[in-house]
Amino acid sequence: MKSILPNRRLFTYFFVLIFSVFSTLAFSQKKKTTILFEKANVEENIAYKTDENNNKILLDIYTPKNTDTKKLPVVIYVHGGAWVEGSKLIYGDNFIENTISKLLDQNFAVISINYRLVTKEIHFNAPIQDTKDAVRWVRKNSDQYHLDSNNIGMWGDSAGAHLALLSAYTNDNKFVGDSTLSKYSARVNYVIDNFGPTDMNRLLHTRAPQPLLFTVGLISKKIIEIRGKLIKGITGFDAKENKKEVIEICKDISPLLYSENTVPTLMIHGNKDKIAPLSHSKRLRRMLEKSKTENSLIIIKKGTHGFSTTDKTELEEISNAMVNFAVAHQQAP
Repeated sequence: MKSILPNRRLFTYFFVLIFSVFSTLAFSQKKKTTILFEKANVEENIAYKTDENNNKILLDIYTPKNTDTKKLPVVIYVHGGAWVEGSKLIYGDNFIENTISKLLDQNFAVISINYRLVTKEIHFNAPIQDTKDAVRWVRKNSDQYHLDSNNIGMWGDSAGAHLALLSAYTNDNKFVGDSTLSKYSARVNYVIDNFGPTDMNRLLHTRAPQPLLFTVGLISKKIIEIRGKLIKGITGFDAKENKKEVIEICKDISPLLYSENTVPTLMIHGNKDKIAPLSHSKRLRRMLEKSKTENSLIIIKKGTHGFSTTDKTELEEISNAMVNFAVAHQQAP
């Protein structure tokens, strides 16, 4: 039994990894929010930068109606999707929409961003450069869009939480992107993390022994192929032939390893999450405690990745906790 159990665990991990990559496709069947368009002023498809191929990278801005002349604090939302799927589009009838609605009620502007998704041609550091450039864009355009450049927070879920954490915890000279935005700071006041992975080597099992990978491959060759494609998409290297390079890149993009530039952090994570296990947030909390950074970890009992099994009453509490955290961390004018 001892020789079989690790293989079963690895097989389960890879099955969940595949599910995490493709589960966002289900969102395509959901409908775009209508509530937010009814209660907010919405400006869609604003290009905040262009990539090296001159492709525009877009964001949407949601602002409260009937606001006074005071500049609005900003929350930048970063979507999930395993770095390969998803978009800035906000769907209806979920805790993301509800949280944005509550932030609007508190006179926040909410910006939902696209970022470059990893492909055969696009790898890290592209997604994190884009995430940081979105913050820089806010500062550059704060007067035009009536945004408070001294009050910017980040919020993300799953892969988006990973990007939000990495963006918030790294210095301005790290992951520099668009040269026209680089003179502006990407610093934020706080970050809200919904079930984000914090150690990419652990998430992707880059150090898994070859015999275990071989065994999983005997059970399902497709699982190994998809794992390899995800690692190749993220790092640009082959998981087997360039193991050292893969491990180094995964270290470089792991928020857990950036302890000197941290900001107040709210973590919300389910204890039944099999895609990015709760241990990612627990380890992050230990790092934040050691660096004496304000933090809070809310554990959702029986919560799975994405909180799909969490009832509406608890989802309401989750939204309230996030909004209260953002309100509490506004800087005085």
